[in-house]
Amino acid sequence: MKYRVAEYVIDTARYRISTGEVPIAVEPKVFDLLVYLIRHRDRVLSREELFQEVWEGREVSDTTLSNHVKNARKILGDSGELQKTIQTIRGRGYQFIAPVSEIADDVASPQANKALPPSPAAEQAGKPAARAWRMPLAIAVVALLAVALFAWVRFGPADAPADAGAPYVLVVPFDVSADASDTWQPFADQVTREVIRNLRKISGLRVVPTPSAFSFKDDKSHGHIRSQLPEVQYVLDGVVSISGGNALRITAELEDLKEGRLVWDKDYEGRTDDTNLFAMQSQIAAAVSDSLKVAILAEERRALKEFPTTNLKAYELYVAGTHELELLNQESLPRAIGLFDQAIALDPNFFDAYIARSDAYRQLFVYFEPPASMMPAVVDSLAAAQELRPDSAEVWSSLGLTYVMAWRWKDAWIALNKAKRSDPRLAQTELGFALYYSGLGDAEKVKHALAAANRLDPLNAEMADWGNWALFMVGESAAARAWVEEKIRQHPDIGVLYSGAGVGAYIAGDLERAVALAERGAQMDGSPVALIMLAQAYGHAGQKEKVLPLLAKAASAGTYTCPYESAAAYLSIDDSERAIALLNEAVEKRSNCLIFLRNDPRLAVLRTDPRYAVLLARVGLDDAALASYRR
Repeated sequence: MKYRVAEYVIDTARYRISTGEVPIAVEPKVFDLLVYLIRHRDRVLSREELFQEVWEGREVSDTTLSNHVKNARKILGDSGELQKTIQTIRGRGYQFIAPVSEIADDVASPQANKALPPSPAAEQAGKPAARAWRMPLAIAVVALLAVALFAWVRFGPADAPADAGAPYVLVVPFDVSADASDTWQPFADQVTREVIRNLRKISGLRVVPTPSAFSFKDDKSHGHIRSQLPEVQYVLDGVVSISGGNALRITAELEDLKEGRLVWDKDYEGRTDDTNLFAMQSQIAAAVSDSLKVAILAEERRALKEFPTTNLKAYELYVAGTHELELLNQESLPRAIGLFDQAIALDPNFFDAYIARSDAYRQLFVYFEPPASMMPAVVDSLAAAQELRPDSAEVWSSLGLTYVMAWRWKDAWIALNKAKRSDPRLAQTELGFALYYSGLGDAEKVKHALAAANRLDPLNAEMADWGNWALFMVGESAAARAWVEEKIRQHPDIGVLYSGAGVGAYIAGDLERAVALAERGAQMDGSPVALIMLAQAYGHAGQKEKVLPLLAKAASAGTYTCPYESAAAYLSIDDSERAIALLNEAVEKRSNCLIFLRNDPRLAVLRTDPRYAVLLARVGLDDAALASYRR
């Protein structure tokens, strides 16, 4: 039997949900719940019945049910605010209320039975099963990729992780309750961040950092977690409920992923307009530690009692700013900065707001604005944070990465080393080292730093992109390919990874692959930078007539684009004069891309030009300067 709900078809025989010809990813238990609700849509189903029938009596919590209801609604284009498919009957349970039509298999529409094209994420996964005779070849390819990946990760004595034997915990983004407005989701996201921050204060735990944790925002299924982070054993999930009068309830549960059991769950009651909400988040962290029998040191208990701010209006602005920062576009980042400014005005001691504001400024100059105008704002915001906490590893780490991108090589070395001494668990510090060493041309240390960064924050999307560039810029084409293919597997929907992979591919001489990847990146991302990288791929592949129209299209967007990458595009059509002019423009605008100026294989044709030597000196990458830097 198939069920049709609006444009969605739920196929119970094939365990598939689709709309038109497009299949929709769905976790098995969410599918089971949805089908059970549809089949019994004539009545309200209690939580107890759903636990018994869908989970077969297995011990689960209200949080699990709420999460599955929310995901079922989301699949059908619904939400807790709309409730047009599944209605919450407070105090009683749930009922499926949307119109449903039943479709017998023999009268199913041709589209329902038509073979569906794979999604970009599933395309490669589906190919090995297409023909039995392809399996040995597929195994060989996987083996080769594994060897390549092994080559860049294990090139020498590996640093033993200080927390190698500690329980490894993933906090997935908390949801708002099924009957709450989705406008509370940014608040729930911030609760998640605070819980992660508190757990990371406990030295006996190994906790997945926020960037990697939030990659599970749209898919928290255990299968997905296992495929992305196979070492993780414990998963902390939660639901944030808001009711009249600003009453707050956080329901949290800790599951053992490997043993398939619920370790601990508890409800915490409080209010959104009282600083006890911070105490609730600290209590969750302490409870997780206690349930895993991990001791909390005295200084760590004191740290857990520290609140981000006592000004709840400032915190509200900070939450809104963090939401805008996460959107990461040219419109949202200035809004985020404005909100952080307001939060700081209300509480000048709000350390986290200074850090977030500096991150917003840094993302602006990396992607959208001339770095020369943004760099002082980043440094000033971090300097203000440093006045509050002079020994903060977070500040030193951010300063170090910023200094690398500003080619302040000696300052970068000092800041990154101070950050690492203060807290060796920050992946951002290792990324800073990787880019530092890439600029200086030390391939072995690039690989070492990236291996450390990848262990600390394996799903960090920003690191995924920069790591690829850091590797192929020092001639590590095989390592770069292994890195970026793994990162594309982890983040199949991030277009910039395909664009960067295209650059690496034509540097390695694989021109057909370069064009295919660059075209995919431009199709997915569509940004001026993606168009410029596509122009480079076309130029190197002999399709030179396509280069100038693409550069013109990128320029017509009216947004800042890095002159350095445009220079590389002009070199692909043998226009060295225009390339030199653009590189000089990049120096004037303090482009962060210039960290690769000394070793970039794309610039090899310029190395005998006296003007290139002048550029190197201006960026601090000439021979004399290089000899003075510490490694």
